[in-house]
Amino acid sequence: MKLLLLVFRSTFEDAVLRILDALKLPGYTEAPQVYGTGAMGPVFDSHAWPGFNGMVLSALSEEDARRVVDALAYFAQTREKDGEHMPIRIFSVPCEQLL
Repeated sequence: MKLLLLVFRSTFEDAVLRILDALKLPGYTEAPQVYGTGAMGPVFDSHAWPGFNGMVLSALSEEDARRVVDALAYFAQTREKDGEHMPIRIFSVPCEQLL
């Protein structure tokens, strides 16, 4: 089992959630407004650093995790071809359900 952590610009929230819903995953948890800094610069929902990120956590089987990564990678590549960069990061951590 893997815990996927998805971090993306809030402008892509609807698209990311539509993709996850289309994959019929067993579940996920969304943190819709998170702040931070990374390759695209800081986002703190302020005048100096406008905007914020969305974050999704999901504990998934290896197969479902691969489907999520493949679907979001395809979506990001499609956006790149259209000239629109999609700031998204996906992290994977081994996961064991304890309760």
